[in-house]
Amino acid sequence: MTEQLSKIIRRLIARSESGDFSASFQLAQSYSEGFSVEKDKDKVQEYLSICAKQLNGNSFKVKSIKLTNYKGFDYLDLDFNEKNSTTILVGNNGCGKSSVLEAIQKSLTHLSSRLATKSQNGELIDDLEIKKGKDIASISTVFEVENQVVSMELNQGLSMSSTRPRGSYTQINDICHILRTANEIDPNLSLPLFASYTVERANDVTTKDIEESDEIKDDYIWDKSKAYSKSLSGKADFKLFFRWFKELIESDKDSSRAIDELRVKIQAKEAEINSPILTELISKHPELKYLLDSHQSELDQYKIELNALYSVDDKSLDVVKDAIYKFLPGFSNLKFQRKPLDLTLEKNGVQLSVLQLSQGEKTMLALVADIARRLTLLNPQSLSPLDGSGVVLIDEVDLHLHPLWQQQIIQKLESTFCNLQFIVTTHSPQVCHTVDSSAIWLLNNGKKEAAPKGVRGAVSSWVLKSLFKVEERPPEDEITKKLVLYTKLVYLDRYDEEESLTLRKELTSHFGSGYKDLVTLDLYIENSRWEKEYEED
Repeated sequence: MTEQLSKIIRRLIARSESGDFSASFQLAQSYSEGFSVEKDKDKVQEYLSICAKQLNGNSFKVKSIKLTNYKGFDYLDLDFNEKNSTTILVGNNGCGKSSVLEAIQKSLTHLSSRLATKSQNGELIDDLEIKKGKDIASISTVFEVENQVVSMELNQGLSMSSTRPRGSYTQINDICHILRTANEIDPNLSLPLFASYTVERANDVTTKDIEESDEIKDDYIWDKSKAYSKSLSGKADFKLFFRWFKELIESDKDSSRAIDELRVKIQAKEAEINSPILTELISKHPELKYLLDSHQSELDQYKIELNALYSVDDKSLDVVKDAIYKFLPGFSNLKFQRKPLDLTLEKNGVQLSVLQLSQGEKTMLALVADIARRLTLLNPQSLSPLDGSGVVLIDEVDLHLHPLWQQQIIQKLESTFCNLQFIVTTHSPQVCHTVDSSAIWLLNNGKKEAAPKGVRGAVSSWVLKSLFKVEERPPEDEITKKLVLYTKLVYLDRYDEEESLTLRKELTSHFGSGYKDLVTLDLYIENSRWEKEYEED
């Protein structure tokens, strides 16, 4: 038996040396408990330190989810393509898009509670969420942590049932225990973000949201566990963001001259690296790439120096501001105003209160700021806290956004938060045609359908018809019917009949003579007449 166990230890050591964090943790436990090896406190600390280092990148994502008798689904099995940072769920109202997000959100509450408070709490399936006519519902979720698969299952039977099934939490208990222990060994360890944003995030901001509040005290401590506070409640809590911003501004006395100088140097160096002139020069003369490498090396050194001087509060403020400015071009100088109490920023050089922004701008500002704030809390010593990993759920990602912003939202989310996994719903073709077809699931009648090929880069009208199953024109509209009839008459070569001429006049009055479809029909008529004349000759 001893020989067999020693083989197990040797295999664990080999796995640990290959980068397997769970093997490193098991070795630490073995040396702590004397399991097949003699107890050794030094070895315990050694392998815990190795485990913490192996978890430093802390890649975390949802790999798949299975729903059984949950809400409107008899059975649904969704995989999330690992090649895509974003997965989009589309379908008609009532198809279950939000239900899928809610199921993932329930699963994530069990992870966040175990990381934030060591509790075994988490949301369960409610009786009302069990599909009508069924006694038991389940949500099975598979996560991937640093290339290792971790699963959990929520089971719930009707409260009147004689036997109520239990969930399966062993693996998430283990992974959260590992993460917490590794974090105790290395407090600078990055922890994954779990956040959910429902349509309630669009609730309007009023003056009451920026008034004094006792919710945040002077001695309030913003530690890692606070990053999970209300993160899965569904709102990008603007009130909490404002009070957090106010608290940090008031605690942030005059910044040191050294910090200010480094900030200026970093901005200038970033401008040099992103200079179109330098980019063009290197593209024409690849041998000059060393110039870019030199600038990048200097920038990295500036960031290291700044990180050494930074307090977490200083970094949080800068990171959140930078994320907002990156996401909302033309915005700058976000600051707190004491009299009268307000949060202001500049938009294209004009100073405004946040209350004066459009609903779409306020919604995006609160969302981006909330994600950035939480990532900074979870990655306090990182040179790039926005590079933290985790899962973010957004219902109706296009909410209140102009079509131009809808076309940009996914790219901006992925470029600003490059290691987060986004799972979103939308009704917008403009959102969908910015991602690959493999990143889209269509939900229909409780079933999943793959998106048609070629969604990315397609015209919106094609996406509307091919993906959303919606006609390009309103089929019952009178103008649509007249255009369809006129088109039919033209291709029957009846374009000179009185009915066709009347329809043409009405359509020209409505669309204009330069309307694309009418021009196409005009070309057909012109060619048809030419052919008839040629045949007569």
